[in-house]
Amino acid sequence: MKDFSPCAILLDFYGTVVEEDETYGDRIFEEVSRVSRLGVEASDIASLWNYLFFEMCDQSLGASFRLQKELTLISLQQVLNHFEADLDSEALCQPEFEYWAHPDIFPESKEVLERCRIPICLVSNIDNAELQLALNYHNLSFHQVVTSEDCRAYKPRREVFQRALSVLDLSPEEVLHVGDSLSSDVEGAQSLGIPVLWINRKQRELSSVDKAPDYVSADLTGLLDLVG
Repeated sequence: MKDFSPCAILLDFYGTVVEEDETYGDRIFEEVSRVSRLGVEASDIASLWNYLFFEMCDQSLGASFRLQKELTLISLQQVLNHFEADLDSEALCQPEFEYWAHPDIFPESKEVLERCRIPICLVSNIDNAELQLALNYHNLSFHQVVTSEDCRAYKPRREVFQRALSVLDLSPEEVLHVGDSLSSDVEGAQSLGIPVLWINRKQRELSSVDKAPDYVSADLTGLLDLVG
């Protein structure tokens, strides 16, 4: 990985610094499958919920913006209605919301963050309240923090990355974005000309429709390899 000399780092949080909450979603899908009157598979439930949730995120902008917590509950309720599952959406989601505030951190994250000597701006889609709880939980602090709640828009929309550039007073070519999502992080940052380090922990293969990242690493240590 060749050396790069950005003035600052834009950094995704969930899936990049701390682990995603995937097991909670799996439990919800299985419970809905068990209760549904339609005999539906958990994988079909997951597909519909993901579609509805990300569609709502895409439409959640400006005056129509809603917190990720709200969108999670609304989209799940639509799934429960669709599959005729008599369950409480809030009760189902509560463990997931608790995890957002107390996520597991990847083993290398703290050391990498401590060794990185240039400013880091955290860029996250998670709501302010849960994100701040998570930062407090792991005793983490950053030069700047930009959230979708601040911008009234969700990654991969350009508004989020534009806000990060604005608070840092830097241009796209002066920063490096680091994240795990090909859509939210790679596609979103590259739409503004920001180079991206893709954290590919699951060794995913790029498809023909994926935007190719500028740099790739199996974990966050790749950031130090890249910026020295």
